[in-house]
Amino acid sequence: MAPNNPSVFKLNTRKINKSPKKGFFIFITLFFIILLFCLLEGSLRVFQYGPNLSIFTIENIHGKTYYTMNPDIKYRYFSQIDFSPITSPEYFLTTKPNDTYRIFCLGASTTVGYPYWYNASFPSFLRDRLQIQFPNKKIEIINLGLTATNSYTVVDIARELSDYEPNLLIVYDGHNEFYGALGISSRETLGSSRWIAKIYLRLIHLRTFQLLRNAITNIISSESSTLPSQGRGTMMERLSRGKYIHYNSTTYNNALSIFEENLNELKSICADQKIPLLISSQVSNLRGQAPFISGDYPGTTTNEKEIFRSDFENGVSLLNADKIDSALAVFKTLLSFDTLRADTHYFLGKCYEKKNNPADALKEYIKARDYDQLRFRASSDFNNLLRKSCTKENEIFVDIEQVFKENSRDSLIGTELIVEHLHPNAWGYFLMAKEYARMMRQHQLFATTEEWNNSTAVDENNLWQNRHVTEFDERLALRKTEVLTASWPFTQGIVPIISSIKSNDTLGIIVENVVRGQWNWPDGHLQAANYYLRRGDNKNAAKEYETIINQIPNDVNPYLQLALIYLEMGNIEKVKNILTSSLSIEKTILAYRALGDIALQQNKPLDAAMYYGSMAMFNQSNNEKLQNGYLLALAHFRAGKNDLAKNQLLLLLQLKPDYSPAIELLTEISKK
Repeated sequence: MAPNNPSVFKLNTRKINKSPKKGFFIFITLFFIILLFCLLEGSLRVFQYGPNLSIFTIENIHGKTYYTMNPDIKYRYFSQIDFSPITSPEYFLTTKPNDTYRIFCLGASTTVGYPYWYNASFPSFLRDRLQIQFPNKKIEIINLGLTATNSYTVVDIARELSDYEPNLLIVYDGHNEFYGALGISSRETLGSSRWIAKIYLRLIHLRTFQLLRNAITNIISSESSTLPSQGRGTMMERLSRGKYIHYNSTTYNNALSIFEENLNELKSICADQKIPLLISSQVSNLRGQAPFISGDYPGTTTNEKEIFRSDFENGVSLLNADKIDSALAVFKTLLSFDTLRADTHYFLGKCYEKKNNPADALKEYIKARDYDQLRFRASSDFNNLLRKSCTKENEIFVDIEQVFKENSRDSLIGTELIVEHLHPNAWGYFLMAKEYARMMRQHQLFATTEEWNNSTAVDENNLWQNRHVTEFDERLALRKTEVLTASWPFTQGIVPIISSIKSNDTLGIIVENVVRGQWNWPDGHLQAANYYLRRGDNKNAAKEYETIINQIPNDVNPYLQLALIYLEMGNIEKVKNILTSSLSIEKTILAYRALGDIALQQNKPLDAAMYYGSMAMFNQSNNEKLQNGYLLALAHFRAGKNDLAKNQLLLLLQLKPDYSPAIELLTEISKK
C-alpha cells in the first residue's frame, strides 16, 4: 500500500540512500583512530617509553641463559605509592631441563620471608629440605612473593606462568585483601569493581595506557592534598591509614567476594593448565597482638563513650592486678553493650587465658582479630573460604594455621612463632616448609610414593641447626621488626622509641646499614664475614659465605672465599667439594690450581695432572706459566708418565732456558 504522504516517503528514501555513506564515514573515522593509536603505541615502544612489565627478565651468566624476577613488575600494581620491593634472587634456565621439577611460590610479604630476606622464607626452607631428601633429583623453587600485594597480583602472575613450565604452584595469600595493591581500601585502589581492576591489569601492558595513567597520576598528585606524603610512614601506613572497616560491612563483604572470585579464577587457571595448586590458610598473632582499631558503636553519645572508656580501663586494671573474676565480669558487661568491640574480646581472651581456659581464650582472641577494624590480619571468613575452596583434584588445602596452633602453647598463636602481627619468625617459616613438604608427599607431588618412602630421612634438628640463617639475619629481622612496631599503627599517638646501636657493636652497625638501605643483603653478609675473620672466628665467617651461596649460587667469588676459610681450618674435603662446585658455576684458575695442589698432596697425580692441565685455558704471566707448568710436569712424573713430563719441561725451558726447577726435574727423569 502506497504511503499517504509522498514527502515522508521521499524523506525516508533520502535517509536510506545516505546510510551507506554514513557507515563509510564511521568506518573511516574508526580506522584513523585505530591507526593513530597503533602509531602512538608503536612510537612509544620504539622509544622505550615506560618500564618492562614482564614477570621475568633474561640474563646471560657464564654462557647460560636464565630467567630472573623483574623488579619493574611493581609498576603493574603501584602508581600512587613510591615503592621499590626487593625481588627474588632466584635464576632458572630459560630452557627447562627435562628432569627438573619447577615450583613457583606466590603471595605477599610472608612469601618473601619478611622481616628476614629470602633465605629464611618458606620457599628457601622447602628447597633445602627437598634437596636433602632427594639429592639426585633436580628441583627449582622460585619465590615470586611481592610485598603489599594481594590476590589480584597472584591471579595476574599465575595467568602468565604456563609459558615457564611450572610443575606446582604454592600460594600463601589473604592478609592484604583490603590494603594491598588494588585492594578495595588501599591507596592503590580502583574501587570495588573487580572487572575494572581486571581490565586495568590487561591494559597496563599498553604503553599508551601507561602514558595516560602517568598523566592522570601526575595531575592528581599535583592538585590533591589528600594523598599521603610519599616520603613518610611505613608501607602499611601509606596504603591504609584512616581506612577502617567494620566487620560484615558492605566494604568488608565486597572484599571477601572479590577474594573468592580471584581464588576461583586462580583455580580455573591451574585446572586448565593441569598445574597442581597448594593453597594455605593464613596465620596471625592472636595472643600477642591486641586489635589495632576498635571503633565505638555507631550512634554512641559522648557520655556513653566516656562511661565505656572508664569501665574498660577499670577492667584492664583489675586484670593487671590478677583480679580475674572481677575483670571478666566487667568485660562481659561491656560486651553486652557492643558485641563487635574488638578490644573487649581481646581482654576477655586474656582473662580466660589467666583462668587456664585456653579454649574460651582462643574463641575470644579470634573474635578480637576478626572485629579489628584495621584489617591487616585475615579474618576467619577468609580462612574458612580458603578451607572450603579445594574441591577438585590437584587443588590441595594446606592448613598452616593449624600447624602453628599445634606448635603454640595452649594452641594460642603468639610471639613464639610470630614477630609482630602476622609474619612468622625463622622457626615459623621452617614449620611452614615442613608442612608443605608433608602435603607434597601425601599427594605424591615431586615424587612417587615409593620414591618418597625411599628418600633420605630428614633429621629435623640437624636441618634446623644447619639452616642458612645467621646471627646477622636474626638481628636484621629483629631490627626491622623494631623499626616497624615503633611506628603507626603499633604506636598510635606515642612517640616511637628505637634503641640506638652502640659504637662497639660492629655487627649491629652492619645490620643498621642494611636496614637503612646503605648496603644490600649480600653486602651485609660479606661485611659480617669480614668481621668474624678479623676476630679469628672462621666458623661463623664460613657460615656467612655458605648463606650467600645458598641464595646466590651463580656468583663464584663466595665459593673461592669459603674454600680459603676451610683451607685455613684444615678441612681439605670441604675445600675440595666447594671448589668442585665452583667449577660448575665458573671455571677459574684459582680453583684448578688449588684442586691440583690437593690432589698432588693426597698422592693422586693423575687427578692433579688433569687440574693443572686445565689451567692452560687461562691467560697467565710468564712466571705463572713456569710455576704451573712445572706442577703439571711433576704430576705427570709422579704418575709414571715420564714422556709427558719431559715434553712439558722442555716447553718450560724454551720459555726460560735457565729455569732451575725444570732442569732439576728433567735430570731426575733422565736417571730413570
